[in-house]
Amino acid sequence: MASDGVWVPDPDAEDKYPPPKKGMNRMTLKLIRKRAEHNEGIISTLEELTLHQEELVAIEPCLGTTCRKLKILYLQNNIISKIQHLHHLKDLEYLNMALNNVSKIEGLDKCEFLNKLDLTVNFVDVDELEASMDHLADREHLKDLYMMGNPAQANWPGFKNYVIARLPQLQFLDGEAITRSMQIIAKQQLPKLAVELRSLAQEKRDEKAAKEFVDYRDIDTDEKAPYTPEVRMKMYEELAEEKAEKENRELRRQPRERDHAGEQRKKVERVRQREEEGKILQCNEGKWEFHFDEESVKGSIILDLHVSRHLDSSLIDLDIHPAYVSVVIKSKVLRLKLPSEVNASLSTAKRSKVTGHLLIEMPKINENAPTLFGKNKARAEKEERLKRLNGDRKAGPGAPPTQSKKQSVGVHAKPLDNRRPALSASMADLMVKDSSSRRKKDGMAAVSTRRVDEPPPPPAATPIDDDDEPPPPC
Repeated sequence: MASDGVWVPDPDAEDKYPPPKKGMNRMTLKLIRKRAEHNEGIISTLEELTLHQEELVAIEPCLGTTCRKLKILYLQNNIISKIQHLHHLKDLEYLNMALNNVSKIEGLDKCEFLNKLDLTVNFVDVDELEASMDHLADREHLKDLYMMGNPAQANWPGFKNYVIARLPQLQFLDGEAITRSMQIIAKQQLPKLAVELRSLAQEKRDEKAAKEFVDYRDIDTDEKAPYTPEVRMKMYEELAEEKAEKENRELRRQPRERDHAGEQRKKVERVRQREEEGKILQCNEGKWEFHFDEESVKGSIILDLHVSRHLDSSLIDLDIHPAYVSVVIKSKVLRLKLPSEVNASLSTAKRSKVTGHLLIEMPKINENAPTLFGKNKARAEKEERLKRLNGDRKAGPGAPPTQSKKQSVGVHAKPLDNRRPALSASMADLMVKDSSSRRKKDGMAAVSTRRVDEPPPPPAATPIDDDDEPPPPC
């Protein structure tokens, strides 16, 4: 931590990680579970995990405590500066830490079955190479090691023979097979290489101690900037900012997720408070359809509120007062004045399972109060008269047949028993009359379809029977 309070990478810090800012991520259970989709989101039995290109700054303890069955772990292309919190991964066989900020190989002492380790393009230099090889020497199952692109490999010619001599269990180094002759030559050169390495390591330590501290946030990441952990940190922070801005733009384009339950709760509190203050006005903010009924149940008022069938009942709040009823439905208020005073304590409310309508039954305080929402007397008489004309009354002896249920009944419907006696006739007469009227209609239709300028059609020829004599010549 710098004196001005700005965080800088500290490879020796165990639990001091930078806060995730501007898209720089932390390794969390949510991220691990997201990457475990191939295992149905179950992380306790996960054997392979891919967390590459996530801008991760460190390996968190949650990885080892929850994914103890891991065998393959991909952490390449991040900005992790230290290998740690892997002591629970005893079954780990392949660890990919390529393209990170690792400067020392450590934290693998409990990974007994580690077979392949990829540390391509990291920052392991000559000052930490001897300690790194001491740490890997006890990994008996380690067969494949990648160290290409590290400062020690790029700047010291004796790197290859030194690693082969220190790790006799290796079979491949940077993808190249290690032969028996290569091992013999490396062992012969090991004493000389060890002395040379210690000298180079001391020089590198002195160089780093004399180097002036530079805050990575002040570095200009242009093409001429050296490839260092600080520069790489700055580059990834800029990439993280661009990624975060892109994600924020996409989130702003998406429809906003509404908390209907929270909005309903706040709306109910505001409405009830206004009602307690005496601010009571009739309103129908949701344009809900409703109607009152005072005749179905004597001495009661029934309010039928047409609520959607799929609306959750938790989004409906009902408050009944002697003079009015107030309903908050999905943050919309419906407040109605009642035609007469009701007993709020005896009122009931229920929803229809078929239509979803809210039925509110409110007993009147005065059962003899005048009815305001009854049927119109003239309209009731008219409906009764139509019922009598259409045969809904009880049929007596000799009464005409009643109307079928499928036949429409209304103001313009023709009553069946209102025929004049002169129109009644036998079935044969009706058939003759119907055929003659049909012929007349067909003739009128034929005449109407002929054009005005067309000549009249010639008379139809009279068919000649074989027994008839031909007409005399003119």
